[in-house]
Amino acid sequence: MRGPQLQGPGVLRRRYTRAAPASVPAQAPGTESGPAPARVPGRWNFWSSGLVVPAFIAVQILSQLALLVESLAGLRVVFRIFSFGASLAMLVLVPGRSLRHPSLPYVLAAMVIISVGFFHPDTGSHMAALAQLGIEFAVMAPLLWVTRLKMDATAFRRTLALLFLFNAASAGFGVLQVYFPGRFQPALSTVIGDMGDAYNQSLQFEMASGQRIFRPFGLTDTPGGASTGAFYSVLLGAGFLISAKRGVIRALSIGGIFLGIVSLYLCQVRSNAVMLLACLVAIAGVLAANGRLLRMTKLVLVVGGFAIGGFAWAVTLGGDAIANRWGTLVQAEAGDVYYSNRGHFLETTMGLYVPEYPLGAGLGRYGMAYTYFGDKRQMGLWAEIQWTAWLFDGGVPAMVLYPLGLLIALIWSLRMAFLQDDENEFWLWGTILVGYNIGAIAITFSYPFFLSQSGMVFWLINAALFAAYQQSRRQGPRSSVDATLHPRLR
Repeated sequence: MRGPQLQGPGVLRRRYTRAAPASVPAQAPGTESGPAPARVPGRWNFWSSGLVVPAFIAVQILSQLALLVESLAGLRVVFRIFSFGASLAMLVLVPGRSLRHPSLPYVLAAMVIISVGFFHPDTGSHMAALAQLGIEFAVMAPLLWVTRLKMDATAFRRTLALLFLFNAASAGFGVLQVYFPGRFQPALSTVIGDMGDAYNQSLQFEMASGQRIFRPFGLTDTPGGASTGAFYSVLLGAGFLISAKRGVIRALSIGGIFLGIVSLYLCQVRSNAVMLLACLVAIAGVLAANGRLLRMTKLVLVVGGFAIGGFAWAVTLGGDAIANRWGTLVQAEAGDVYYSNRGHFLETTMGLYVPEYPLGAGLGRYGMAYTYFGDKRQMGLWAEIQWTAWLFDGGVPAMVLYPLGLLIALIWSLRMAFLQDDENEFWLWGTILVGYNIGAIAITFSYPFFLSQSGMVFWLINAALFAAYQQSRRQGPRSSVDATLHPRLR
């Protein structure tokens, strides 16, 4: 007897066969199995090797590092296009049939609506509109091509390890850029430099020594860019910390967490800090609900201890500017702090832009697409948060459908977190994904997350875990309890 298979969102039905073993595991709600990628016996196949996603991550890392080479500054647009274009290319290159991630119908529906915006009367430059569509589709494309690949628990862990090491390195360089001012700092992005002295001054702070420097770049060309590496370093480091059985992995995870926390303090990007806090609280909550109290205690002690010690060191390096910046988070009510920094953008979106642009404002009128390809005779728009971007691109329908896709991804990861599968650790990475997905939803209120490489990585990680779990199901369980849902969620 095979386990229940989902034939559509929220609908379960059982199928019975004579030959199937009786202990096939229950399928996590919101999943579908599909054909494995074609394999030729006796011949190595790159697409089924488990190396495709790590290789894609490596390409993204190299594209990012290329931006730091001053002699290549004139090719910045090329590297930006390449990083997103690589995701679109994978739609064509990866063979096989996609598995249907439970978020896919909602995200695809939102993309169809956004695509119709190409014919919106206020769409100015068609080149800018195509660039906007390219970015949008590149970000969600991993939902389609990653799920065609052979992904197992080892390939998924290898992917996360590569992401962790790069982001820990970025966070570490962020700390060095403050500890040794000017010695490890890459060239400033020409886009940032062209915004004028006043804007550039706002990205600087005065250190304890009295020297004025930019916020840490990390391995980016943007002041404060190390905060992204810091976020991933702490989040993924937490996953490896609570799963590590070997001393080297445990040491690397602890080091990455510490560097990430200190770098985040020095960057002074409070939205990323709030997002990270939401992630960690969610992870600790799921661990507690799952009865894994020892792992939860380890996480809380390590991160909590570093949060205190790291702040002291960051203040020693950065001086009063660090203390004052982070002090604003506790000097007033959380709602007041959010409104004064980002909340007014949400209020403007809901109160002013929704009545003005209920069906969108036309494509290519803000962001990178407008900067590089837009018709400057047409007034550009400004989208500081993701909700504004969704409204400009697809109107109210996009504002409803895309967040629904995020909510479904969160629910699916929560179900994965309660799997009883200690061998493949799907429960562990499901738990990390719960925190990550909650944080991503939170960051949409502060930043256009799903118009960036970080948004692409979000869908890539979600799709990779989904594909790895499906591959594990196709191979069959090794014991009667493998990959079964926790009794609390049955």
